[in-house]
This record gives sequence, structure tokens and C-alpha cells, in this order.
Amino acid sequence: MLYNHKILAIEKDEIKHLNEKLKLANIKLQEYASRIEEVAISNERTRVAQELHDSLGHSLMALTMHLEFAKKICTTKPQKVEEVLSQSEKIAKGSINDLRKVVTLLNSESEIMDLNSSIEKLISNFYLVSNLKISYIKDDGINNLSGIIKTSLYKTIQESVTNSLKHGNSTEIDIKIKTSNKNVELIITDNGVGSNNILKSNGLKGIDNRINSLGGNTYYFSHNNLGFGIRASIPL
Repeated sequence: MLYNHKILAIEKDEIKHLNEKLKLANIKLQEYASRIEEVAISNERTRVAQELHDSLGHSLMALTMHLEFAKKICTTKPQKVEEVLSQSEKIAKGSINDLRKVVTLLNSESEIMDLNSSIEKLISNFYLVSNLKISYIKDDGINNLSGIIKTSLYKTIQESVTNSLKHGNSTEIDIKIKTSNKNVELIITDNGVGSNNILKSNGLKGIDNRINSLGGNTYYFSHNNLGFGIRASIPL
């Protein structure tokens, strides 16, 4: 009886010890779950911020340039103002649609399916700006790219054009897309003010993250008064 009593006491202590371990494990599990939730929320905020930056930044830059152009010609070319304002209205409505898409598609980023048409539409936003020339060269291989690669290339072009106009004061922008059996390469150059010291903004960091997530790499090159360039390569 004494032996059995001793065994029961030992088992009771072991159960108490296991319960304490279980409580501690539950506490740690709750803390871990809380941290995971915080990271998920932070990542989602970053993604939303990047999406807003990408979709609206370009449109607002185009809208600003058109309104500034209208202001300059309102007295010298009043007949042209109506056309510029009409294009400005079109860009503004497009921005509203982009914002709606961001709000409704937070859980899944829509992919670009027709890359060529999307790029030409992006460039057409600036067709009325007489002192700006944007050239675009591509090969037929872009039609065979996956949706996620097309989207990454489009957003890279979108951000680069916006940066060229906003920070570089460029008047010429060249866009080239080349495909091969191994990779697709995007090269964008401008004749802007350039810089000997490239500081990566949220836009450039977003480009890096997007290209790197596909196993690709980016290279930036620039010098004072010699423009800015980006070369992005994504393996196929």
C-alpha cells in the first residue's frame, strides 16, 4: 500500500509538471500566433501601399503634366486646351478605376494578360505632351510570357516612366524588351538629370522585390547629367 501510494504521488507530481509544461506551451503558441498575425498584417499593409504607389503614382504624374501643359498654353493655344483637359479627365477616371481595383482585389493581384497593349496604353497617357518622346521596342516573344512575368515587367515600366518624369525631368525615354530561350530582359533608359549616387526609393525597392521574387535580378546605372537606366532580367 505504501508503495502504491508513493507511485500515485509520483504520478501526481508528473501530471502536475506536464500540465505546467502544457500551459507554458500554450502561452508560447499564442505568442507565436500573435507574431504571425502581426507579420501578416504588416506584409499586407506593405503590399497595399506598393499597389497604391504603382497604380496611382503613374496616373497622377501624367495628370499633373497635362494640367501644367494646359496652364502654359491656355492663352497661346486655347483651342488645344480642350483636348488636353479631355485627356486629363480620361486619366483621372482611369485613376479612380485603378483605386477601385486596389480596394476590391487586395487578396489577389490581377495579372497583365496583353502586355503589349498595356504598355502602349501607358505610353498613350503622355501623347499630348509635345516635349516628351517615349520609344518602345519589343519582340514577339513577349506574347508567350506567363501572366506573372508580364505583370512584373509592366509594373517595372510603369514605375520607371514615373520616376524618369518625376525625378529625372526626362524628355526622352527608351523601353526595350528582349526575349530568348533562357530569359527576358527589360532595358529602360532616359536622358534625365541622372545621379552619381543612386538612392533606392520605395518604387525601386518594389521593382527589386518583384523581379527578385521571380528569380531575376536588377541593375541600375546613372551619372550626373547623363540620364538613368535600369536593366532587369527574369529567367524563363
